[in-house]
Amino acid sequence: MMNSTQIRFEPRLGIFWLVNNKLLIDSVELSQSEQYYDYRNYPHSHIDIWEQWQRIGKAPPESPYEEYPRGRVTYDTKTKIFMLFADKCLLKRRDLIAKIKEELHLPNKITLESDSHYRCFDCLHNDEE
Repeated sequence: MMNSTQIRFEPRLGIFWLVNNKLLIDSVELSQSEQYYDYRNYPHSHIDIWEQWQRIGKAPPESPYEEYPRGRVTYDTKTKIFMLFADKCLLKRRDLIAKIKEELHLPNKITLESDSHYRCFDCLHNDEE
């Protein structure tokens, strides 16, 4: 018999942003994710979710989806490793990585990667300097 501290949640895949120091995440359980070659992936794009969230007031209505730091969690079915792709400014913050792992029920060992798709306006500006 399991007690409440032993309950295991299924890992989730998803996309996320850091907006005004608040983490916004949309996700699905691993079993409900999309198969893409050797990977499992969250089935929606950042732009589609951002537009939905703008309509309901969850995202700033005046801001484009790429303004804020963002990222995605996928799963490699060959290596059995979760991969977190994110803006470089997010990858530097261990507190955020820990929060994302907690929210998505990810194991301790995951791969962290930067990705040219996930560069907020601040990071793009800093890269130009």
